[in-house]
Amino acid sequence: MPFKHNNIVETRVLEVRELGGPGKRRWKEILVEYPEISFGPGQFVMIRMDCGPTCWAYPYMLQKRTDQGFAVCAVEHSSLYEAQPGTPLVVWGANGRAVRPGADTVVLSQSATWFLAAPFLEAEPRCRQIVLCDPMDREFLEKNPSVRPVESVEEMARELELTRPGAVAAALNIPVLLKLTAVWDRPQHLPFDVFAATRISCGVGGCKSCYLHSQSIRLGIPVCCSGPYLPYERVDFETDRRCFHTFE
Repeated sequence: MPFKHNNIVETRVLEVRELGGPGKRRWKEILVEYPEISFGPGQFVMIRMDCGPTCWAYPYMLQKRTDQGFAVCAVEHSSLYEAQPGTPLVVWGANGRAVRPGADTVVLSQSATWFLAAPFLEAEPRCRQIVLCDPMDREFLEKNPSVRPVESVEEMARELELTRPGAVAAALNIPVLLKLTAVWDRPQHLPFDVFAATRISCGVGGCKSCYLHSQSIRLGIPVCCSGPYLPYERVDFETDRRCFHTFE
């Protein structure tokens, strides 16, 4: 049973599962023991491999709840990718703002960010996902009936206009996101949340490494507290576009 102290939990990996991904990507599903955790789609946890004081913590999006805790997705070369059942961990969270999808929500992603959309489909299986992909990824993605693979930003925009969603959540690299908003005739009041892939280091707003500029908040937007999914209108992409990580 994990030892809990001031929202920091010493726990362990319960199970590791290999996940297939679009193209040659290799991901693993890591099941972690933490039965008391409470979270919603769009939130994350900070996880540190318990290997001494020099080990850094990294953010992991919460994928789903399990009987004994939660699951996260570890991409190849991430700190958790080599974890094994029984590996000791230090965890704090859930952190950030949950984004509750409805049956008419559409989730946008790319092949490289496909795992970031998974929590929304886990929470609401009726919502749809549109994935910008390479032609070689299409066969893999078409196995899921809720996924619509497209091969251009223009095709993604057409799908959105045909679908007429009630809300949109997007996990897209910034160049793709900005190109989409230039060609998509988005309804003015449509809720539109975007994944802000900044450098999250502490997960609690203290280190300010993830902050974005804001006209209304003097110190800026703490992505780890207010995000990582933020309303599109809150982000100053012209000023902060260099702050965002690119998924490949």
